[in-house]
Amino acid sequence: MSKTMPTILIIDDDPDFLRLLGLWLESEDYRVLSSQHPVQGLEILHRENIDVLITDLRMPVMDGMAVLETVQARDSDLPVILLTAHGSIPNAVEAMRAQAFGYLSKPFSNEELQTLCTAALAQRHASRELGKLRADLRAQAGQSILHRSPIMASLVDEISRIASSSASVFLSGESGSGKERVARAIHEASARHEQPFIAVNCGAIPAELAESELFGHVKGAFTGATQDHAGLLRSADRGTLFLDEIGDLPLALQVKLLRVLQEGTLRPVGARSELSVDLRIISATHHDIHALTASGAFREDLYYRLHVIPLRVPSLSERPEDILLLAQHFLDRESQRLDRNIRGFSPDAMDKLMQRPWPGNVRELENAVSFAAAVTEKGWVAGEAIPDAGRQGGFSAFPPLQDAKTAFERVYLENLLRATDGNISRAARIAGRHRTDLYKLMRKHGLAPQLFKCPEIRDDQP
Repeated sequence: MSKTMPTILIIDDDPDFLRLLGLWLESEDYRVLSSQHPVQGLEILHRENIDVLITDLRMPVMDGMAVLETVQARDSDLPVILLTAHGSIPNAVEAMRAQAFGYLSKPFSNEELQTLCTAALAQRHASRELGKLRADLRAQAGQSILHRSPIMASLVDEISRIASSSASVFLSGESGSGKERVARAIHEASARHEQPFIAVNCGAIPAELAESELFGHVKGAFTGATQDHAGLLRSADRGTLFLDEIGDLPLALQVKLLRVLQEGTLRPVGARSELSVDLRIISATHHDIHALTASGAFREDLYYRLHVIPLRVPSLSERPEDILLLAQHFLDRESQRLDRNIRGFSPDAMDKLMQRPWPGNVRELENAVSFAAAVTEKGWVAGEAIPDAGRQGGFSAFPPLQDAKTAFERVYLENLLRATDGNISRAARIAGRHRTDLYKLMRKHGLAPQLFKCPEIRDDQP
């Protein structure tokens, strides 16, 4: 199958120049259409699928700036290159302000024009890719897992098949690959979707607080227990509990979790009786769970209770078709949050995104796009805005400290409020801050506790 030739339209009132330029471009494997008259040229533009428009600046009846303005109204993504024998800095400034792709003064070299045409075609390709990405994002609006790749389509199909079950699901996959997103998708597709979804990172809870945070406690159970505390498992009652990094759960708590799975009951710290709880448990780890079981660090009986439905979440390197879709999704979100008109990724930026190995998976991609959005005021994200991965001897991958602090604060607050269902008392207690301090931080980041609340949980509950 022959490769499609890019189509260039030339508009110039000089017939000799028009013929010579057309012959040269054809020799460089471009399909060339031309017109001496701007109005007729615009009619060709309406009929044909044009990749690049080259137009003279000074022409009778309708000059190049008028052509550019008409093109901008009709197809703002079409690259327009302006040519003139009367080149001047003011002309160039005016042309670039009018969103011309490039500007060349006659006479110019073949190399200059070829370089500009190559860049213009790359930009046209990026614009068309952006259109496809936006169409895919619109088609998948409201879905938990954005994807283009067959491997993720297969995982989404599997999620839809097992969602109706209440059986425990065990997710494996590299760190940052999106295991919590998959767990949330299972919950949202299940009959429990109107009930709480509680995500817990077992490795992030201090060992001395783990039992109380997970299983709750009664008033007076220990020093500082001034009131009853429901615990995260009871907060997930009738819903779904996602236990990330389950391999980090202490052995003593593994025994208690096993009883929850076997009997559907739990005993808060200091309580004399057990309480019933109905929840679906989804667990995950990026460690070798078989090695942990073999070494005795993880109970084999608990493993079999959790490992009823195993699912593997592929790494980002296994799903390269999804990179640009996810990147555009993150960019649109950040552009809206920062109130900036950032359209998409330039050809250089796209190449850089596709060439990265992404060892940190989706999480690393999200962080890289957040950084790129922070340093891009408007228009297209340049290749230089994508931070280098693991760059030795340089620090361009690091955002300013204040930006990093602000980004961390927001992510921390969102996760904290999600884990506590918007309960400010509990969130403040976990964060070690006063309620007023937490409210100030939430106002700073535009977060409302109501967004994270479940209907049956009130803010005055412990």
